[in-house]
Amino acid sequence: MRVTRYQMLLAATAVLMIGVFCLRAGTVRWVTLSALFATCSLVAALGVLVPEWQMFGPSLCRVQTTQKVVALTFDDGPDPASTPALLDLLARKAVRATFFCVGKCVAQHRELARRIATEKHLVGNHSFAHRWGTNFFGDARLRADLENAQKEITQTVGRVPEFFRPPMMLTNQRVFRVTRALSLTVAGCSIRSYDLQGTSTEAVLHRVLRRVRPGAIIALHDGGVPAERLVDLVERLLDQLHTRGYCCLRLDELSACERAL
Repeated sequence: MRVTRYQMLLAATAVLMIGVFCLRAGTVRWVTLSALFATCSLVAALGVLVPEWQMFGPSLCRVQTTQKVVALTFDDGPDPASTPALLDLLARKAVRATFFCVGKCVAQHRELARRIATEKHLVGNHSFAHRWGTNFFGDARLRADLENAQKEITQTVGRVPEFFRPPMMLTNQRVFRVTRALSLTVAGCSIRSYDLQGTSTEAVLHRVLRRVRPGAIIALHDGGVPAERLVDLVERLLDQLHTRGYCCLRLDELSACERAL
């Protein structure tokens, strides 16, 4: 079994704490031990928030390639208020993307989910209920949630999802235990657009484009975003990417670029 960075952090902290306990005494000992414990806790907490750190297991956040290819990913749909307009745009631009769909939204809007797959986009698992507390679920509850989403998506679009993006992209040891058991690859991103934060389209574009590199994975949302704003943002982003010579691929296609190196 592969040793994770979290396990290495715990082991290193334990060794240091034992060393401090043996070599220091009095107030210095307890102050140093407290500082070590606080630092370890802070690093672990940041690892939950930043999947790119690969703290608890391997997340697909970017592909190592020299080709000018990126993946556009959309979370929290399908949303009948915005997803159809986005699909129309992607069809006009001949671009294929990856949609991380919420299981209950798929159940509510099956025809829209089928359209995503029919138009050759990739459908990934974004949990069944997309609860804020998903990261605190125990193994059994988390597995049941992911399995429900897998079942709903598979029955609706006719293909078993191979990628899972955790809600809010929060990770921990349980996420990786459960996804390994379900043969799912955890997918993060290398560029967070923060397109739900209420900032202007120009600000979102600037944030994304200044970080674009070959193999980048860009996180956007089609759920909960007004259609007009979403289409304007994505169209301008696609135009800028095209001007810079980039091609947009599905996440499975982008992943294959790395394997081909």
